[in-house]
Amino acid sequence: MALVGHPMYDAPASEALPPTPPSLADATTAFLKWRPQCHLQASHGWMNDPCAVSYDPEERVYRVFFQWNPQSPFWDHICWGGAESANLLDWTVLSAPVLSPETSYDGKGIFTGCTVSPSSGKQITILYTSVSRLPIHYSLPYHLGMETLSTATSTDGGRTWARSKKNPILGPNHLADLNITGWRDPFVTKWASMDNILGRKEARLYGLISGGIRDTAPTCFLYDIDPTDTTSWNYIGPLMKVERNYRASRWSGDSGLNWEVANVLTFDQYDFLLISAEGGAERNGKSTRGSIWIAGSLQGTTPVTMKYDFGGIFDHGDYYASNTFRDESLDNAIVAWGWIAEEALSDDLIVRQNWSGSISLARVISVAAVKSVAGALHSPIDQLTNFKAVKSEDGYELTTLGVDVHPRYISSFRQRAKHNTVIPAVTFARPGVVDCGVSSTSWELETEIALSSSTAHVGLVALHSADYSQQTRLVFSSENETFTIDRSRSGNGKELHAHDAPHTLFTTRTSDGAEEIEKLKLHVFCDRSVIEVFLNGRTAISTRVYPDEASCRISLVVENFTEGPVHFSETKVWHGITGKATIE
Repeated sequence: MALVGHPMYDAPASEALPPTPPSLADATTAFLKWRPQCHLQASHGWMNDPCAVSYDPEERVYRVFFQWNPQSPFWDHICWGGAESANLLDWTVLSAPVLSPETSYDGKGIFTGCTVSPSSGKQITILYTSVSRLPIHYSLPYHLGMETLSTATSTDGGRTWARSKKNPILGPNHLADLNITGWRDPFVTKWASMDNILGRKEARLYGLISGGIRDTAPTCFLYDIDPTDTTSWNYIGPLMKVERNYRASRWSGDSGLNWEVANVLTFDQYDFLLISAEGGAERNGKSTRGSIWIAGSLQGTTPVTMKYDFGGIFDHGDYYASNTFRDESLDNAIVAWGWIAEEALSDDLIVRQNWSGSISLARVISVAAVKSVAGALHSPIDQLTNFKAVKSEDGYELTTLGVDVHPRYISSFRQRAKHNTVIPAVTFARPGVVDCGVSSTSWELETEIALSSSTAHVGLVALHSADYSQQTRLVFSSENETFTIDRSRSGNGKELHAHDAPHTLFTTRTSDGAEEIEKLKLHVFCDRSVIEVFLNGRTAISTRVYPDEASCRISLVVENFTEGPVHFSETKVWHGITGKATIE
C-alpha cells in the first residue's frame, strides 16, 4: 500500500465531494480534459498501487489488479480493481471491485498484494495485506495485528474471489520485540542464490513483507515459504538494515524511514531489491517518497542478510509502488508497473474530474552494461554510486539497473498511430529552437543527440502553446550531468516543482583506440497529463502536467552552450493515438 496525498490512510471521501453536482456536459469535459488515453486507469475514482501483476501464457493476456476507491477520487475504502490486456495498450477494466473490505480482518482495506506461483489460466492465487485498523503511518505507533497477511483464489481470471478459511494466515506478532513501523505488501519469489547460501538442493519459495524498525532502519522481513502450502510462512529475519535516510550520493536514492512494496529482482550474477521508500528528505515542509533499487550480496550470517553493494533511483519523478513479474512471452524478462500519482492537481480540480492516479507504462528491467569506459562527462567513475565499476586494460566496465518501455507496448502504440512524423537531422551551431510540426497531446518521440561536455541545455519543449507561454521543458545539462523536467510553466497545477535526474554520458574507447562520447538517447511518451522519459535505457523520470488544450506542440531546443555543435539525429514522433478502455 502506498499513499502520499493523505498520509494517515484515513481521509473520508465525503468531505471532498462538491456541494452541488456539475452539469453532465461540464462533468464529461472535466473527466476527459487531462485523462490519459494510453495508460491503464480505473473507470473512475481514486487508484494507486498495481497489485498481483502477471502474464497468463494460456490466455495470452496481462492482468493487473490495483488499489481502488470507486466511491471518491480520494484515498479511502480501499478495494481491488482489475483489468486485463492482450497488447498493453487496450484494456478491459472491471466496473466493480473484485475484492472489497468486508470481514473482521480486512474490513478497513484490501491493501497491496501479489500472485503466488503457480497461477495459470483462469486459476489464480493471491496474497494480500488485510487491514483491520486505521490510521496507519510510519510516524504513528504501530498496533500489531492492524495489518495481516491473507490469501484468496479465483477460478475465473480474477473477476471473483474466494477468501481462504485460514485467513489471516499470518500476522506480525513474532516481531513484537522490534517496534516495527509497518508490515505490508507481500512479495513471493523463487530465489536461487538464497537457496544456495542456505544449502538447499531443492528450490523453495521466499516471501518479503515491507516495513521498518522504528528509530533503527527501514527494511523488509524475510520468510521461508513451503512450496506445497503457500499459507505456511516461517520467519527468517530482517533481510537488510540500511541507515535511516541513507543516501550514498546524489546518484543513489534516499532509503527513507519505512519501505513499501519491496520486490526481489534476480539475474544471473546480481540480486536487486526494488523498493518504495517513504519518509525521505523533506520538500516544502513535507517528507518525500521515492522508488529506489539496491544491488546486494547475500551474507552467510545467522540469520541470512543482504549487504548493500550499490544502488540507484528507479524513477526520479512521480512514479511509486512498483510491482514486478516474469513475462513468459518476453524470454522471462522482468516487467514492472508502478503508480503515477495526481499530486500536482488541486483537490477542487480532482473532484471535478472525478478520478485520480494512473498506472505507468509497462517497463522491462534488465542489467545494463557499458564497456570500455574511459570516463564520464565530469564525475569521477568511483563517485557514480549507481554503477558497479570493474577496471580492465580497456577502461572500466560499468553495470547498473536498466529500464525501458515494454516492446509490446511500443509495437501496439506505433501500429495504432495515425501519424508518424519524421524531423530530419539538424545541427545547431548556436542556441535555437526547431518546431517539430506536431500538434498532439498523446505521442511517442525518439531521438539521439550528439553533444559535448560543455553543452548547457539540450532536449525538448513539450506541450507548449504557440507563444511558448505555457510549456514543459525536458532538458539535459551536460555541464551539471542532470536531466530536468521543468514544470514551472506547465499549466493548471499546484507545487509544480522540477524533477531533476542525475544522468551522465560516457566516453568509450573503440577497438582502434579512439575515444567518443556516447549520444544522449531520448525516448519520451506523452499521454495528455502523463509524461514518461527514458534516457539511454538506464534513467527514467515520470511526471504529471495539466496544460490547456491549445498547448500541444513539440520543439527541439538547444540553449546556453559555449561549445558546439549539437547534432540531433533524425527525430521520430508517433502521434494521433487513442487506447481503448472497455468497461465491463
